[in-house]
Amino acid sequence: MNDKSVDKNKKSVKKNTNASSKKKTSKKTNIKNVEKKIEQSIKVTSKSAVDNEKIVCETKENKFGFFEYALLIIIASLVFSVLGYFIGLKGNNNLIDDYATANQNLREFIEEYNYILENYYGEVDETELISSAIEGMLSSIDNYSGFIGKDSNNDSISLKGEYVGLGIGVLNNNDGNIVIATIYDNSPASKSGLKVGDVVLKINDEDFTGRDNKELVSKIDELEEVKLTIKRSEEELTFDLKKDKIIIKSVAYEMLENNIGYIQVGLFAENTDEQFSEALVELESKDLKSLIIDLRGNVGGHLSSVKNMISQFLDDSHIIYHTENEQGIEKVYSNGNKDKEYKIVILQDLTSASASEVMASALREQLNAYIIGNTSFGKGTVQTVRNIDGIGEYKVTTMKWLTSNGVWIDGTGIVPDLEVSLNEAYYKEPIRKNDNQLNSAIEYLKKIED
Repeated sequence: MNDKSVDKNKKSVKKNTNASSKKKTSKKTNIKNVEKKIEQSIKVTSKSAVDNEKIVCETKENKFGFFEYALLIIIASLVFSVLGYFIGLKGNNNLIDDYATANQNLREFIEEYNYILENYYGEVDETELISSAIEGMLSSIDNYSGFIGKDSNNDSISLKGEYVGLGIGVLNNNDGNIVIATIYDNSPASKSGLKVGDVVLKINDEDFTGRDNKELVSKIDELEEVKLTIKRSEEELTFDLKKDKIIIKSVAYEMLENNIGYIQVGLFAENTDEQFSEALVELESKDLKSLIIDLRGNVGGHLSSVKNMISQFLDDSHIIYHTENEQGIEKVYSNGNKDKEYKIVILQDLTSASASEVMASALREQLNAYIIGNTSFGKGTVQTVRNIDGIGEYKVTTMKWLTSNGVWIDGTGIVPDLEVSLNEAYYKEPIRKNDNQLNSAIEYLKKIED
């Protein structure tokens, strides 16, 4: 689960491999400048976790060099986590001691960084050095903190819920060629006549036969208009496409028998709450009697999105979850205006995690929703995603979440009211009649309505 904040540095990197004594003097001065700026930031940021975010935001205006800025972000966002606390979250009596410890760690880090740059016998990629340092620190914290990198990332695109492109998803087939695996509705690709299974041969007459699909994605990112040459059966075809905004659908819905509404939520992207609201309004307009929310395979997403979705079922008197960090526990209330009166069933499986578990627990504990399937994954923490320009994104665990009743489900998951494992027949033939979990939900709702 992510709360996203982005900070960008606006200066470019200038690398000088022939370091002089003048350069070394400048570096030592930079150490003092960085420490001074950190000290100034820390003095004004000692009240809350939100204030700790300001350590980075405020120094954005200080016009640091690229690596000074990167190091500042590392220290502000990671070193304190590795040490097990954030500066300023303790009492004033401890603040000076905490700062002194962090300041010494910062000095040692920068000195070793400079030593490597000046004494390594060969070339040093400074950007790679910084990203490796970030990755190393994140790996020592927990399984959910990690370095994402600067390359185009499918997970990031999915969580945003939209992007500018052609509207295709690609992969490499067994022959090593790039194949179109997905085509999004109402996209340039769908309107052009491209089909799933088409083999990509060229982009703007550049041969892409046998190349990695990531190279194709990077190439398309560079272009506004694309001439795509593909092979379909034995025929070679060319399509001229212009990139456009692609809305990724994370919600599917339909009305089942007995006026049972069905909404499937694939993930909690930034725009999933809007899609969910449209689906719910449409189903309720068709005389909805009860509802199945399918969260199977949903590994989570944005906390703000799931909060808005839960609020469509509960008025603002309901606690829907809690967050906990070094400052304590905060209650989070629904922002809705009415409790839904119809019966709700949640479908979940072993991979339903994070935001899915927030939704399932809130609707069960506050609205008596019934859960069918398997015990969920059990992810009770929240990550913040941050961006360092030129290096890439990283995510770091910043808090834990608890259910509306104050239960931390991390590592244990949510146990369903009715345990039903998916039929083996469904894996072989994924059709409705073989989906025994969905069918169990339908039968349960029919039974309680009779």
